[in-house]
Amino acid sequence: MIRRPVRAGRERGVVFYLSITMMLTVLAALGIGLARLFSAHAAIGDQAEATLTRAREAILAELIQPDLRGPGLRLGQLGVFPDLPTNAGPGAEIVEPSYDGLAEPGGCARATWAPGQPLQPVGTSGASARCFGLFPWRSLGLSLPGAPAADPAGDTPWLIVSPNLAALPGCLPNLNPMMVGAPFAGYACPSDQPYPWLRVVDARGNLISDRVAIAIIVPGPPLPGQVRAANAGPAAWLDRVTVAPGCDAPCVPGLYDNAGYGHPDNTPWTLMRGVADRQPRDADRNYVTPYEFNDRLTFITIDELLTHMQARAERTLLGVLDDYRGALGYLPFAAPIDDPTGTCAAALRFGHPPVQAGTCGPGQALALPAWFTDGGWHRYFVYGVSDRCVAGNDPCDAPGLTVDAGNDVDAVVFAPGTPLTTAPFAASLGAAQRPLFGAALSANPADWLDTLENAAGAADVYQSPTRGNGRDNDRLTLIN
Repeated sequence: MIRRPVRAGRERGVVFYLSITMMLTVLAALGIGLARLFSAHAAIGDQAEATLTRAREAILAELIQPDLRGPGLRLGQLGVFPDLPTNAGPGAEIVEPSYDGLAEPGGCARATWAPGQPLQPVGTSGASARCFGLFPWRSLGLSLPGAPAADPAGDTPWLIVSPNLAALPGCLPNLNPMMVGAPFAGYACPSDQPYPWLRVVDARGNLISDRVAIAIIVPGPPLPGQVRAANAGPAAWLDRVTVAPGCDAPCVPGLYDNAGYGHPDNTPWTLMRGVADRQPRDADRNYVTPYEFNDRLTFITIDELLTHMQARAERTLLGVLDDYRGALGYLPFAAPIDDPTGTCAAALRFGHPPVQAGTCGPGQALALPAWFTDGGWHRYFVYGVSDRCVAGNDPCDAPGLTVDAGNDVDAVVFAPGTPLTTAPFAASLGAAQRPLFGAALSANPADWLDTLENAAGAADVYQSPTRGNGRDNDRLTLIN
């Protein structure tokens, strides 16, 4: 009997076993590598999000402390500017970013700016002003590692700001909630709002907010085609995506370029908050090209910023009123509701806080800081005082102003909030409120206050605001 050899079968079994073993080893190694890759990617994302949070807090703190930033700055006004490589003139050496935001006081770029060109004040650029660049973390005391000027890893945030926050009083007289009472109507100085706010959209172009005052972006590692150097433009860090016409609804097709500062004047800069953790794919019906995007973005709306600004201004006004009464034993008369100068009018007990003595005699003006009046806050707050708590009729005893059921209130201060411009309108007016007309003020208190009783404050009868009904966003503080 002939025996068939079995070596070949055994060898095939050994080879198969070895192949399986090698495959498992490779897969295990690959799995470890992928796990490390994803772990590293997650670590980068966590660090970027932490940086965004710290940067956001730092810029908010900066904007509500003008008294700590030196003279000439207003509440909410940009005093430390985004940092860009600049050139003092033809043939001059390019100055690398120092992250201090102080190279060009009042300086921003413009729509036609190119790396190496000098920055200039917003007013000089007019409608072409663009305020963007590297986050000035050194001057803001933000704890970030000292990255090289080129920041090859994309760890340093970029700061993009509506030029409204860099405009000077001659162009934007009222940097307070009154400025958003009318829609942007094109560049003009002076104006309620000389520049548009930024827009932020999601990964498919759907609008998240069109009232963005400040955007902060951490670029992340470079994508294909991004060559980072000290004198490169923002496109070397910030990303762009084209949403395809056949995208899955809801979506808005078009190009979204976070580095696109060359957009037409008088139109908002649209920024994308995409999905930074997503990996690129070869094909995706939602995008014209592979999704290559790793920007991480956070933002601050003008409404949020104004809330912080108002709280700071209100604390300051109430503190000055308290000091005034503590020194004199009574409170001042008011300035007329339509007087932009805040000049005190004798015997007037309902209007705006007085910042100039006028006909009221010595001691009838409030000593408010320059940033308060430079921002037009004395034209924003509404003030009423009891006839038992003014010069010649003190010491502030009852009966006083009537608020709700009580009649022992010495004075009231209203923070009117942003003007109500869409239905449901304020009961006091029944139409869009418009307290501000450039440098002029409305003579109708109903353009500020939202209830009939409060807008008719000359009767010395007030009521607490009914917030949350869409028709009343006033805030009332009682002084007793």
